[in-house]
Amino acid sequence: GKLNKALRSSEKAIEIDPNNVDVFSNLAAIFYEVGEIQKSINCYQKVIKVQPNNAEAYNNLGVAFYKVRNLKKAKSCYEKAIKIQPNQTRTYYNLGEIFREDKEFEKAADYFKLPGTSLSNAQFLECIYLSKGLKKYNEILDTYVKKDPINLRIAAFASYVSIKENIKNIYPFCKNPLDYFFSINLKEVFKFSDNFSTQLLKISEKLESDWRLQAIVKNGHQSSGNLFDNSIPEITELRGKIEKQIHIYKEKYKSSNDYYITRWPNKNNLFGWYIILKKQGQVTSHIHEDGWLSGVFYLKIPKALEKNEGAINLSLQGFDYPYDKSLPSINYSPKQFDLILYPSSLFHYTIPFASNEERHCIAFDIKPE
Repeated sequence: GKLNKALRSSEKAIEIDPNNVDVFSNLAAIFYEVGEIQKSINCYQKVIKVQPNNAEAYNNLGVAFYKVRNLKKAKSCYEKAIKIQPNQTRTYYNLGEIFREDKEFEKAADYFKLPGTSLSNAQFLECIYLSKGLKKYNEILDTYVKKDPINLRIAAFASYVSIKENIKNIYPFCKNPLDYFFSINLKEVFKFSDNFSTQLLKISEKLESDWRLQAIVKNGHQSSGNLFDNSIPEITELRGKIEKQIHIYKEKYKSSNDYYITRWPNKNNLFGWYIILKKQGQVTSHIHEDGWLSGVFYLKIPKALEKNEGAINLSLQGFDYPYDKSLPSINYSPKQFDLILYPSSLFHYTIPFASNEERHCIAFDIKPE
């Protein structure tokens, strides 16, 4: 997560060996991560100049073009990558995304079917529903219940379809994710001392993180790396308090027969990041496909907000799913030192706010190892 140090090291390596394609690939990945997409494109093009048959470089160049919405060039890069290396499964997935953007769902499904990864399985199921309807969707879902039963994106879509179509949800992972929303105020529970509270509010000033721009974070920025790997005493203590609440959360729902609870990963990692939002800031709708449980701890909330400003919305509606206003959702307006926990398969976004004050929070996932 130390992107600036990684950048300096890579630039030194290029000075020593100007034609080292591995270093240019590293540079391209770093520039992509920090949002300097044109520089990323330039680096991948240098790799291809040295190695014109580098299928991975063509694929990654396509991803960079896709990021800046140049879909024609992205598609061309993907097709070149497949021509060079026909078994490059990631590229088939990326081509599927291009066709899905163009609402050619049947073609997209053909490409998503090939890789057989967790993400491609989910996208294949979604595009089958969007192109061929409920009957074919049910057939495919039935196969995934058996062969891919712990897929968070499939779980998100199955929950959406079951409510929208008023049918039974047969997918075993987290059938009703809104039922697992949990909130608590940690200051009230742990009786934070004034000193600890004050130090918590200064965490962002102590972070050595390279702050990065994320596509889903508008008018704000996010820390890089795992916040909980930081040795700042307040973060270490906060981690312990969060882990205690996660244990309580798991106990609260222990009678559930959802795979979300019954197959809770024995080995997992708490991965966190700091988010700062400014006026009209928001985090746009998304889920955490590689998580299990997600959460947010709120450090600073702007004062005098209008109704729902700065709140987090949690719902079943997301991606390009056909909009349905009847779908259930939760708008939660946090207070300072609130902690919320919810399944990572639940769509969530932040409602923008008009205040000039900043909104600070620590978001995190429990990720299976």
